[in-house]
Amino acid sequence: MICNYVISVIAEEQNKALIKSLLASFGDRGDNKWTYQETSENSDVVIVDFELYAQKLPLKEAKAGHVVVAYTTQIPANSPTPFMLPKPLRGRDFVKLLERLEDVLKADDEDEFAKTHRRIVF
Repeated sequence: MICNYVISVIAEEQNKALIKSLLASFGDRGDNKWTYQETSENSDVVIVDFELYAQKLPLKEAKAGHVVVAYTTQIPANSPTPFMLPKPLRGRDFVKLLERLEDVLKADDEDEFAKTHRRIVF
C-alpha cells in the first residue's frame, strides 16, 4: 500500500529551497511518497526553523496528528518535539528523518512508540 505524506516548511526561502530539493531527490521512497506543500494546513509534517520561527508555534491551522520538526543548530532546552533536523542540513540526516517519520506516522495509535513520539500541535 502506498502512503502519501505532505511536508511544509516554516523557514527562510533559501532553507525552503534546500528542503524542497532534498525532498525531490529523496521523497519517492517506494511505498512512501513525500510531497511539499507551501502552507502548513493539512500537512502531515511541519519543519520549523526554531531559531527564527519558534514563536509561530502553536500552529493555529494545524490538524490533529501534525508532527513538528525542529530545524536548528542546537537542541532547544524545552523542545515541544522529539524530531530534530540539524543545521547545516545534509542529505543523510534528511533521509534518516524521513525514515523515522514514516515509522511514527504509520504506527497504530495503540502503539506506545507512536503515543510517545507523535506530537499534536495544540
